[in-house]
Amino acid sequence: MTIQLKRWIYPTSLLLVILLGGCAKTNTLPDFGPLRMEVEALYLNYHELKVVDSDLHAAARRHIEESGQQLSEIQSAARFITQANLIAYYQWELLSITEYVRDSARSDFFTLRAQDVADARQKSEDLILAIKVYDAFIRDPQALALIEKGIARIQQNIAIYDALYELMAPLANRPAPPPAGGVQTSL
Repeated sequence: MTIQLKRWIYPTSLLLVILLGGCAKTNTLPDFGPLRMEVEALYLNYHELKVVDSDLHAAARRHIEESGQQLSEIQSAARFITQANLIAYYQWELLSITEYVRDSARSDFFTLRAQDVADARQKSEDLILAIKVYDAFIRDPQALALIEKGIARIQQNIAIYDALYELMAPLANRPAPPPAGGVQTSL
């Protein structure tokens, strides 16, 4: 009886170890610490800029009873702040999945995202210029303070875009070499 028991202990314990080993948690996610920190900062800025936008719309509503010119100017500035905030949200949404992109597709992912971040930076700078056009015609001190706060947040987003680009550019695909002879044909 003990001989038969000993004969089954080894295979049974081996099977148990294999089964339990398959259930063990593994942490195979890559470490994107610096990228994660910038992406989280972008998300926090998105929420703070959303509050500024909401407060700016509330400031605009105080001018409904007047001729409407101040209301129009404040709402136009708020619209550009909203656009800059949507750009930030879009970038956060795309970059927050970085950890889940397959290793084989990461260089393609970073190539596309680096270009997106560069575009987001340029669009945000353009929106700041548009906001400043309307800023010149606004006389409400509270609205002006909110607009300045919004511009500061957008500038923080631009700094985050620059940092993200610097982190992603080395991981992106290299540009294609120029065609032989320097002549490029297209259809």
